[in-house]
Amino acid sequence: MNSFPQTIGSGAFLEPEHPRLLQRPLSLAERRARWEVRAAQWRAREIAEIVFGGVAASSLIGIRPQGPLRGLLELEVPFECLDSHHEREARFMAAAQADPVLARVPLVFVFAPGVA
Repeated sequence: MNSFPQTIGSGAFLEPEHPRLLQRPLSLAERRARWEVRAAQWRAREIAEIVFGGVAASSLIGIRPQGPLRGLLELEVPFECLDSHHEREARFMAAAQADPVLARVPLVFVFAPGVA
């Protein structure tokens, strides 16, 4: 007995007894919607780098192709003091609301202190 999958004479692999599709293929519209969220992620990161002076890390959680909320974006930004952080956060939100890409893709932004 070997650990390679069994093949049919022509070299094709045998189908399992109960094949399951673990994830259905995405339609073209769903793929575009996901990439729209990714574009918004990178735009938000770029704005955060300008406003906060850098981004240590970012992560996008829960991408949704449509709906009132398209994802949660965590940004690890430099933290000096609470007052300056609130001021930078307000500048970031104003820039995000004025940005045409971020205006089309509603995200929740979570700012975390970055490790220097």
